[in-house]
Amino acid sequence: MTLGQLVEQLAAEQPTAAQLAERVAADRQVVRDVIGVDISDEEFERAPDVLGNIYKIAAEKARAARGAAA
Repeated sequence: MTLGQLVEQLAAEQPTAAQLAERVAADRQVVRDVIGVDISDEEFERAPDVLGNIYKIAAEKARAARGAAA
C-alpha cells in the first residue's frame, strides 16, 4: 500500500461534515429529551466544552505523572 492510498483510506473512514452535523443534532435531541427542557442550539453553542476540559485535565495529569516518573 502506498502512502497516498493509506491517506485516502484514512480520509474515507472519517465522517463528513454533514454526518458530524447529524450526530450533533441527534445528541442534542437526546439531551433535550432526557433533561425535558427545550434547549436551543444557540444555548448549546454557548455551553462550556465539558468533555474537552476533561481531556485537557487528563492530559495535564498524564504529563505531570510522566515528569514525576522521569
